[in-house]
Formats: sequence, structure tokens, C-alpha cells
Amino acid sequence: MNKSAFPPAMAVAVGMLVAFGVQAPEAHAQSAGNASYQDFFATSVCGLDSTGEGSPPSQAIAARCRDTIDNNGQAANISGDSESSLNPNQVAIAASSALARARSMAEQAEDRMRDQRENDEEEQEGGDEGYVASFGPWSLFANLETEWFDQTRLPYANERGFDGDRIRGTLGADYRLNPRSHIGLMLHYEHYSADFDKELAGTGFAPTGPAGSVRSNTWAGTVFASFSLSDEAWLDASAGYGSSDNVFRRNAIFQPGTRAFSRPVETRGEADGEMIFASIGAGYDFLTGALSIGPYIRGRYVRSKIDGYVEEDLSSSALQLAVGRQKATSLTSVLGTQLSYPISTSWGVIMPQARFEYEHEFEDDPRTTLTSFVNDPRGTAFFGVTTDAPDRNYFNAAAGLVMILPNGIMPYIDYEALLGYRNFDRHRLTVGLRLEF
Repeated sequence: MNKSAFPPAMAVAVGMLVAFGVQAPEAHAQSAGNASYQDFFATSVCGLDSTGEGSPPSQAIAARCRDTIDNNGQAANISGDSESSLNPNQVAIAASSALARARSMAEQAEDRMRDQRENDEEEQEGGDEGYVASFGPWSLFANLETEWFDQTRLPYANERGFDGDRIRGTLGADYRLNPRSHIGLMLHYEHYSADFDKELAGTGFAPTGPAGSVRSNTWAGTVFASFSLSDEAWLDASAGYGSSDNVFRRNAIFQPGTRAFSRPVETRGEADGEMIFASIGAGYDFLTGALSIGPYIRGRYVRSKIDGYVEEDLSSSALQLAVGRQKATSLTSVLGTQLSYPISTSWGVIMPQARFEYEHEFEDDPRTTLTSFVNDPRGTAFFGVTTDAPDRNYFNAAAGLVMILPNGIMPYIDYEALLGYRNFDRHRLTVGLRLEF
């Protein structure tokens, strides 16, 4: 859905209302932005029509309408700072963040299969001093992955700026079908945390902290398989499913146009979420001396869903919202190359690694989530929160180190950075341990 109001596309609007479980003969939606929110507030809180006539739709929010009456007896005007503050564009992050988390789980399986191929190659080379030996077909592994990120946005953009981090623990096992083919399973638990940027101060308008937050806990599972097509060529695939519980908070300020006073608007909502992800890739590894060079290509599909929810009013503002269900889809292609170089020592093998990727996004188009005031019983006015368009082209750069020790013990570390993505930074660090037996 684009940013236009509902009336020019009434048929589409009614269909969306039905999807959200709302039946109404007329519906009006406003897109994110100051002027649009002012109109939405006038319609929902003060019940005004296009002529400026009407009355509050419920006693619960009548007080907020009376708060906006100015010296001329006109109602429904709130300050520009309050329009931006009350704009619920915090909800835009929900499906997008779930999409990013699911994508990273697919990437984790890809990394696991890549490391296993390189270890297989080194084992078959025989290592040095006999320290690298052939073990049984089973392998257990565990890793801890942390990520920190920051999104920068102007005050009146569709989405808000935020920063945060996540941490994920993974346990897994794989089975060697033959010297260069594996199947395996990974189980993940992840905690995600993000805080929205503090709003700018204005006349009589003094924000005291973040404009809200998102907290998510996710359980997920991934199956994967890697197959050798020849001594150099390979094919791998993975797929997974995850379920999350999410807590969303909004911290806003209600202020009438007269700026005579301000009052906090604090809300909290909970919603369940789901994600699915799949990846398929192929590549060719060749040696130049001891240096292994491996170009590869990959396709990755991810889909996320966050259920609709009703906010809890924590500040008796009567301005809590009902937020519609959100869905998001990502389809990306990856073209990259990886390098590794084994260094034999008296106690094992050290293998530095590096990779560089170009990634292109085909989907993840801007999408609109409908919100409405819980205390507007008519259900005829909706405010649309629209996400920003994604960057279509960006890069990933990474470096890592694997140690192949006696008795099948293999610790590893990996760092990855997102490059060339407009107004968004991301860094990822993974440490882990694998045991072959």
C-alpha cells in the first residue's frame, strides 16, 4: 500500500479492514507524517469531519480533545513536536527486525557449512606432524554470536532512528556422509534489544529518554546439507523456522497546540512472531599453493510475521493503539569469494579466513501497518505507518580464524561488517568450538 489516503482506493482499503477484523462502511487512513497525524488525531480523538464539525467518539478520549481547545474555541490542534512524538512509527521496526534476525540465522548455517568444507580440505591434505587426523563422522559444535547496530533517521522520516544489539547461542551437530558431504541440525536461542532515539526538545516539550523500545526472544531450528559435486565444486542448502515473543514500548508526549502543558504517553504491547528462512548456494574452491580461493553464488529467502496487538496504557493517557499484523519478505542474491590459508605449527593448524560479498535485495518493499486508537469505538479512522524503502545493493566483509587442534578440537572466531548500506551500520562477532569424534 502506498502513502495515499484510503478514499482514492476504497476497495483496497475495505479489503484491508476486513483482513484486520474491522467492519466499517467508511474508512479513512493517514500516512506517516506531521500533517497526516494532525488530521488523524482530529478525526479519531475529537470526531471532527471534513467540515470541522463533530464530537469525541468516546468519553475515554474526550479529555484529550478538550485539552486541545485553543483561545478561539477550536479543538483538535496539537503541537508540531507532539505530532511527531505521537506518530507511532516505532511499529515499523517489528517485521523488519524479525526479517534481519531470520536472515542472520540462514547466514549462520552457511558459515557452518563453509567452515566444514575448509576443515575437510585441510584434513585430507594431512596437516603437519600428523596433528590433523581423520576422526569419526560426527561433529558437535556450539557458538555465541553477538551483533550491534545503529539506524540513523531524520526526525520526520517514515522510520525512527534506533540502536541496539542481539546475542544468540547455538548448539548443533552434523554427520559426515562422505569425505566432502554433510548433513546437520542447529538449535538457536536469541535475545534482541533496540531503543529508539530520544526526540528533540521544543518549547514546553522535554523528552526524558528513548522514544520507545523493542525486546524479542526467539527460538529457532535450522537443518542444512552440503554436498561435493567434484573435488572443487560444491552445493549447499539450509532451511529453518523460528518463533518469537516480542514486547513493544512507545514513549511519547501529548501537547496541545497552545503548548500550555504536556503529558507523557507511555504504552506497552506484546505480540507473537514467526519466521522462516531458506538458502541455497554453489561454489568452486581451488588452490594456489596453500591459498584456497573460493568464489560462490547464493540465493536466500526469508519471511517474517508479527501478530497484531493492542497496547496497554501505562500513563492513563487514553491514547493507546491497536496495531495491525505485519508481514515482510526478503529475497536476496549473494555473489562472493572466500580465502583461507593454513599455517602449520607444532601444536596444530591455524587457518586465517576472509570473505567479501556483494548482496542484492529483490523484495522487502515499503509496506504499511494500520493503527487505530483503542478508545475510538467507531473503528473508522486508521493511521498508516509506512516503512522506508531498503537499500538494494550493499556489501559484507568478514575475517576469521580457525584453529585445528589435536583430538578433533576446533575453536574459531569470525567478525563481519555490513558496508555501503545507507544510514545503517551493523557489526557481528561469533566465537565457537567444534568437536569431531
